[in-house]
Amino acid sequence: MKHLVAALMAVALLGCDGDSAPDVVQSGVGIVAEGCAGTTKEFGSGIAVDRPGHVVTTAHTVAGATAITVVDSFGVEFPATVVSFDKDADLALLDVPGLAAPPLAVGRAEVGDALAVVWSPDNGVRPVSVMITRRLDITIEDIYVEDEVRRSGLELVGDISVGDSGGAVVDGSGDVVGIIYARSRPRPQTAFATDDGELERLLSERPLDATDRCQ
Repeated sequence: MKHLVAALMAVALLGCDGDSAPDVVQSGVGIVAEGCAGTTKEFGSGIAVDRPGHVVTTAHTVAGATAITVVDSFGVEFPATVVSFDKDADLALLDVPGLAAPPLAVGRAEVGDALAVVWSPDNGVRPVSVMITRRLDITIEDIYVEDEVRRSGLELVGDISVGDSGGAVVDGSGDVVGIIYARSRPRPQTAFATDDGELERLLSERPLDATDRCQ
């Protein structure tokens, strides 16, 4: 039933004419990061954005990785490298040569209905209906739990699961307006995303912190 609701929500967000907006599910990807701690793989979600071969995900998913694989919506795997990494905003930009997933533009986040595009090893890329409930000015520790930092973000309500970090929040125009980085433990159905401002900064300023440390 939840998958049916998500599919109907996707149709509502993208409009009745399939040619009038991008198929955002095809822009979603999975992230498999190896090397951190030397024993396990880190799984996360990502989204093709800005230009062909560019994928945004969370920095904590790829921190310390010696090998990163991007899995497209058809299950095809591509090697990837980090070209921009921001430990404070918890965002990373990957270069993925050969990836054909259509890149989405960055939009302006507004309170209201949206779609999360997330990936898991078992289910692949899937849409999840969410609602943006408010914008936030967040004080939080960086991904290494070393410094207190500030970032702008979004509060979401929806069925966001562990492993959905890096998934995109997409508006009704098919634009990316946020990147999911956590869900709330004490508040079921509540999750958090960095917003379009942090995403634009990553794409334009290209901050590059050290990536060779595990989170």
